[in-house]
Amino acid sequence: MTSFAARIKKAFSDMKVHRKLIVAYVLTGLFPMCLMFTLFYTQMRRVLVEREIKNLQTTFDQAVDDVNTELALHQSMSDYLAFDQTIVQIIKAEDKNSFEAYERMVKEFDPMMDSLSYFYPEIRQSTVYVRDFVIPHGTYLRPAQEIENDEWTAPADNDVHWYADMDQGTVTMVRSMPLIDDGKGGFLYISMDYSKIFGSMELAVNEDYGVFVYNEDKEVLYENQKMTRNAKYQMEFSDFQKIQKKEKQNTANYILLEKEIEQNGWHAACYLPKKGIISPMQPILLIVLLMWAGCVLFSAVVIMRFSGNMAYRLEKLKKTMAEVEEGNLEVEMVSTERDEIGDLTRGFNQMLSRIRQLIQEVYESRIRQKQYEMTALRAQINPHFLYNSLSLINWKALEIGSDDISKATLALSRYYRTSLNKGKNTMSIREEIDNVRSYLQIQEMFHDYSFTVKMDVAEDILDYRTLNLILQPLAENAIAHGIDRRRGSEPGVITISGRRDGDCVVLSVADNGVGMEQEKAQTILTEKSSGYGVRNVNSRIQLEYGEAYGLSIESEPGKGTKVTVRIPGVEKEVQA
Repeated sequence: MTSFAARIKKAFSDMKVHRKLIVAYVLTGLFPMCLMFTLFYTQMRRVLVEREIKNLQTTFDQAVDDVNTELALHQSMSDYLAFDQTIVQIIKAEDKNSFEAYERMVKEFDPMMDSLSYFYPEIRQSTVYVRDFVIPHGTYLRPAQEIENDEWTAPADNDVHWYADMDQGTVTMVRSMPLIDDGKGGFLYISMDYSKIFGSMELAVNEDYGVFVYNEDKEVLYENQKMTRNAKYQMEFSDFQKIQKKEKQNTANYILLEKEIEQNGWHAACYLPKKGIISPMQPILLIVLLMWAGCVLFSAVVIMRFSGNMAYRLEKLKKTMAEVEEGNLEVEMVSTERDEIGDLTRGFNQMLSRIRQLIQEVYESRIRQKQYEMTALRAQINPHFLYNSLSLINWKALEIGSDDISKATLALSRYYRTSLNKGKNTMSIREEIDNVRSYLQIQEMFHDYSFTVKMDVAEDILDYRTLNLILQPLAENAIAHGIDRRRGSEPGVITISGRRDGDCVVLSVADNGVGMEQEKAQTILTEKSSGYGVRNVNSRIQLEYGEAYGLSIESEPGKGTKVTVRIPGVEKEVQA
């Protein structure tokens, strides 16, 4: 297997550049395009199906809720009539042939029944049927014997019974009137417009669909088959029951939705052919396929046409680079083209010129880096002897009660511990602050506490990484060239501060010494400066982090000098 892979790799390596471009096009262009096309089609199909299922579910649920609301509204209205005392008194009146009974019928009973059709235009008939003898009064009051042979029967309980007749286009509600007793029991019959009750079942969707409403006996009460594009998917209710079983096994080609009409226990069901969802995507798929084929053909022509030209120019550039690798830095190419290869050629020429310029600078910077490492190495030769000696001096000072000597010894010990830093080139800002603090404590004693030190370093930067010994030379310079040369009775102050600035950490050492002209301050970091300590810190920072970082100096005669250090904010401690 390894040898086969090696042969493939060698064969590819030996190909001409323009053939490699063709292979690269097939692997990185044609194959991803095929994969993207497949993923696009699959994702579009999935999203489309999910979207349509969600839309259909929302629309269907709303339609069923609307039917349930209509039924609940009419049942609530029937509650009012079934328990109305006026109707009960009129029906139970002893003398039904009297003028008074007729007058109550016309003035009270008729307006009450008329109001139903006025407020509910979908009501076709509203009638109170009485089992006992009753004088018929229009369609509002009839003897029960008239409907004894109808398909529905008078209820024997106090429940509300619902019937639907697709042929007659009616939905009927029948319920008993329990307040009519003593052998004069009656019941209320209300017939409503079929299309009004089931009007919401005309779903507002564009796809082909079918809707059934059926009762507990599996009798179809309502049916709506909307198949404008795929009539072959229309089915009978018996077929619908069969795919219900398949749907439970997840083998059907339909989307099925079901919901109970809570008001009367009917069931509503909706089905949608899955192919009806996918078919609208076919034109889009064809367009994408044609676009894909066109892109493949166009790309093939372009890659064949220009690969030879590109290969020739790249080969020429390669030969020139080979000469440079052999040590000939004086070679130069000529290019008049303005494309990327032409820019690369001109950039190559500029790079050679820059390389020649930087060789000396890089060589010198490497020498300086080695010098820094050698200095740190020499400092590590025997640090334990120094620490033990300082510790002995500290104990001797404590024995004779000389606190100043003990304090100076401890400060000097801390200073050298952080300065040597176990030979590492970096430390945390916390350790760098401890180092400069120990140094300044010793300097305060040397200067008989003629100046004070202020620390203003943000807590959130103390664990960031920094080069070691970058603040001590700045503090030393502030004392030697600022504090020691000042005049007047006002005490000297050295301020050490630190904070975050975006992705950087900014440290500063400021003094209120004699200061200098800003023009002179700007020359301190240059080769013209006679001072080496500050310039050395700046060189180390730029060598480690790049020229975007380093020192900047602000100064004003008589007011002091401030040196600012900018380094990148690196939280994790990194070993040098």
